[in-house]
Amino acid sequence: MPKSGITKDEIVAWGGPEVFNQGLALCNSGDVTDVAYDDETLEISGKIDRGDGWAMPVSLKLEAKGRITSHCPCYTNQKLGQVCPHITAIAIARMVIEMDESEDDEGTAPDGGQNEEEARAEDGDFIEVPAKPGFYAFVAGSRASLSIALDAWYGEIDFPACSLQQKRIVFLPDPDDDMVRRVRSMESEREALRELEKRGFEPGYRKNDMKLYLVNPQKVMDFLGAGLPALRRLGWRIDLSENLEKIVDSIPSVLPVVRIKDAPGGAFDVSYAFEAGGREIPPAEIQAALNRGDGCILRDDGPVLLDNAAIETMHDVFRDTASSQNGAGAGWFRVGAVHAPYVASSLAALGDVIDVDASAAKTYVENASALSGKGADAFERVSLGELGKILRPYQRTGVYWMRHLENSSLNGLLADEMGLGKTLQTLAWLSLPRTGARSKKPALVVAPTSLVRNWEAEAGKFTPHLKTLVVSGPGREKLFGSIPSADLVITSYALLQRDFEPAYMDRDFSAVVIDEAQHIKNRQTKNAIAVKSLRADRKLALTGTPVENSVADVWSIFDFLMPDYLGDYDSFRLRYEDPASEGGAAAENVLAKLRRKLEPFIMRRLKKTVAKDLPDKIIKVSLCPLSEEAQKEYSAALSKTRLEAGAAVRAKGFDKSRFELLAMLMRLRQIASRGKYAAFKEQLSSALEGGHRILVFSQFVKTLKAIADDLSASGIRFSYLDGSTKDRLGECNRFNRDRSIGVFLISLMAGGTGLNLTGADMVIHYDPWWNPAVENQATDR
Repeated sequence: MPKSGITKDEIVAWGGPEVFNQGLALCNSGDVTDVAYDDETLEISGKIDRGDGWAMPVSLKLEAKGRITSHCPCYTNQKLGQVCPHITAIAIARMVIEMDESEDDEGTAPDGGQNEEEARAEDGDFIEVPAKPGFYAFVAGSRASLSIALDAWYGEIDFPACSLQQKRIVFLPDPDDDMVRRVRSMESEREALRELEKRGFEPGYRKNDMKLYLVNPQKVMDFLGAGLPALRRLGWRIDLSENLEKIVDSIPSVLPVVRIKDAPGGAFDVSYAFEAGGREIPPAEIQAALNRGDGCILRDDGPVLLDNAAIETMHDVFRDTASSQNGAGAGWFRVGAVHAPYVASSLAALGDVIDVDASAAKTYVENASALSGKGADAFERVSLGELGKILRPYQRTGVYWMRHLENSSLNGLLADEMGLGKTLQTLAWLSLPRTGARSKKPALVVAPTSLVRNWEAEAGKFTPHLKTLVVSGPGREKLFGSIPSADLVITSYALLQRDFEPAYMDRDFSAVVIDEAQHIKNRQTKNAIAVKSLRADRKLALTGTPVENSVADVWSIFDFLMPDYLGDYDSFRLRYEDPASEGGAAAENVLAKLRRKLEPFIMRRLKKTVAKDLPDKIIKVSLCPLSEEAQKEYSAALSKTRLEAGAAVRAKGFDKSRFELLAMLMRLRQIASRGKYAAFKEQLSSALEGGHRILVFSQFVKTLKAIADDLSASGIRFSYLDGSTKDRLGECNRFNRDRSIGVFLISLMAGGTGLNLTGADMVIHYDPWWNPAVENQATDR
């Protein structure tokens, strides 16, 4: 890229040190954009964001002997004919860009070649992902005014937020991916400055001043009372000057005191009051300040600081639990036992700005703490018999968690990443003995059609002592009467809604398990309506997809698990879904609240977190039964093949008929493969939603092309390689480097060797090869 070669000394000489510093401040504020240099006209051009929606165009032309001709619409340039800060700002920005380029050039090896890391970066091998910075602020001042200096921290690297820095001042390795580099996030830094601006802070007017200022006694009190703790809850580290620390310590703060005591049936009663300096503050005064949005209360004896956000959060937590007096004493209200973990975690998240007295709430404390941790020792262990020897440590924990929910009359969502054995954990839980009326009721598993036979096979393998009934296929009406006598009933979503009235409407089950729970994410579908109409003592949902993908999906799944826990949908939409869709800090806050509410009832482990318990490769065989129509086609083709094979062997002998027999078998395999597509789409969709990147191998090019057409129609980006692909390496590099490409379709024979596909973490063999070694070689790519 052409360089102007301008230096700091030259820029200072154009307008003097003061103009240079003013231009530097403009650069540091992030207002300089679109800076470019034209080596033919010797012009540097750029734009200055004025903050009113207009980006002011500015340019200068380099002349002989260090002089310039400047063009800027401002008064200083147009009327006074002087070099203005806008001109120096674009010159400084250009100088920094060229410094970055020079540093890249200096990173060459002694022999003239580039260092390996720089070469990879220039080639685009590294994927740049914005890092999330931490923030450190130093606040100084008095009761009348404050100043704040904000630094962004990226690991060991720190600098003023939104200041002008070299391009790769942040270029950090990612601990989980060698191909990723974590880079600076200007958007996060700007968002941090906006947090300060929302609280009344403004830039100063002195040259090269990176501090923000607040000059208003009322706003100073509001910031000390409400803004300071709110920023600390965002994770900011904030230090106060010695003088300001003394001022804050001298002003009393309102302390909400929440009292909790046990109530019948595991419920708990709550009351709260407000204290400051040893005196109680009337709730009416608190509410009036909240209505005004004030962070302090001006009383006759002086100001009192008020953390209004914390008190609003406390109020919102109890509003969110649908609490009412409901038998509680005067001045108290009653909350259901199911809300104990959410209330406890929400109050704990407020830190020391709230005081909680739960000395009379032993049951509440036990209920709240039981589900707060999900480690190996968090739940009571139960005997798992022979399955205890098969289950991995994290799987045993999953079973103990399910049993704990069952004993607590609660339901949950097992959301382990794909491949961690949710089916096995669930079968182990269902095989545990049950007492009382539950011991006489069957358990029901509802799964996608493509996974019904997998459940049957897994049950036969791991829990053969359970009497398993698969309600599927033609003539299944004859099986309805056998449901009460079975231990485990398995059916599909599609058949559940068709058979609901004759088979399930009047049935009681000890447990209902829904696999791939995203099938009921739309609350208005027949799947969702049928599943939510089932009667069961306990319910469990399974999914390998992160449940935070859609807030509305979460509501529908929990409406099955625990109706009314998240309220009706309209209320949930107003409280959670709409604010979450707006983005920004408000969305983060509402999602954090939703996570606190759901976390006690969700267990999710990732492969990387349980890696020590896993084998090198997790292999899962999916059984894909043919549809009735496909089965007829296959049976007819099989009969024809047997006749043709017998005739060929009789006419030519076995050795001379081998290639013909192989072609016949290949035709049969192609017909059989037609029954796999529904299961394949199911697994591919779940894997993509879970953030996985997948290699799909097939020995049939026609199959790959059909999949490619389907992916294109669905808007899913993919790479493709078969024997006709010219640039094999280029296609592989495209997949490895571009994280937005989630699927790579590969012909087994064309792509089974000679490739390095480190960008994927999952392999699907659509159709098995004759020689397993060929499959293994392809998988190891």
